[in-house]
Amino acid sequence: CSLSDSGFIDSLHQPDEEKMAAAKEHLAKAEQALKPSWMSLKFSPDHLMASMEYSQAATQFRAAGMLQECADAWVKSGQMKELLHDPFGAGRAYESAAGICDGSGPGGPAAAMLHWEKAVHCFRLAGKADVAAKLLLKVAGVREKQGDLDGAKSAYEETINVFEQEEKDYELGDVYKTYIGFLIRREALEDALKAMDGHISVLQRQKSLPFVHKELLSKIVLLVKMEDCVRAEEILTSTNVDGWIMSREYQVGTELVEATKNYDAEALIGLQKDQIFTFLQVEVARIAKLLKVAVTKASDGSGRDRGGYPVEEPPQDIADLIQ
Repeated sequence: CSLSDSGFIDSLHQPDEEKMAAAKEHLAKAEQALKPSWMSLKFSPDHLMASMEYSQAATQFRAAGMLQECADAWVKSGQMKELLHDPFGAGRAYESAAGICDGSGPGGPAAAMLHWEKAVHCFRLAGKADVAAKLLLKVAGVREKQGDLDGAKSAYEETINVFEQEEKDYELGDVYKTYIGFLIRREALEDALKAMDGHISVLQRQKSLPFVHKELLSKIVLLVKMEDCVRAEEILTSTNVDGWIMSREYQVGTELVEATKNYDAEALIGLQKDQIFTFLQVEVARIAKLLKVAVTKASDGSGRDRGGYPVEEPPQDIADLIQ
């Protein structure tokens, strides 16, 4: 509900009983507008009038503190606007319904999410990519809190798709960072690596090479965490990005992989003090600070670690390794 509506401002000065009565009167008018009338020569529903009356009813219900009825009225207003081929107006109505439900409102975030999804559909039809993406991020946040990993991933990926279609790289970069952080928090590191590839493509289009170098180092950190030194070395040797080999990120990445391969706990601890990690995304920086030399034999007894390198089972305790 918009505070700019004069109906809402006026309703603030009415007793609750009057607001409820006014809301019900607007509902009755909306329903009447949808009924054909031979007496008044109205042969089809008046969706425009109905949508306006439902909006007024929602305003009055909110002023009266009847939040469920307010949300329902906004939904009906949105439905009328869809019939009028007004997707932007419909999206605003559904967004208003979601705003009523979100937080401690009727149905809570789960109900709000359903209204946001309808609003997103309408805003995309109306060509309002920015508004649609903003709501998709809200949907992703709700799904993450609910523990719905796949649902949150789907919302993030749809947001990325919206901005890619609109070629809005600056907004896309922010979405990628949020998405990568979400994936790392959920320990979906393979998916995070794929998202980082997408982010790197965006940064390359923007000619932001220093940030490309930081994202490449972030990938190395995740691969070392996954004990996959083979792919980490591929980034060092096979990446064709201007300035990469001469960058500080390349040097630190190389030393990080070498410390891991050589089970050099002392070198690893020294690297973790490097300030360069503080310039990486916060979730990646936390992983970098917690890296340890870890060695495990392959299950087939081949005597190779998870990175594919031969091992002779050196001691796994860092204190022992330093000694």
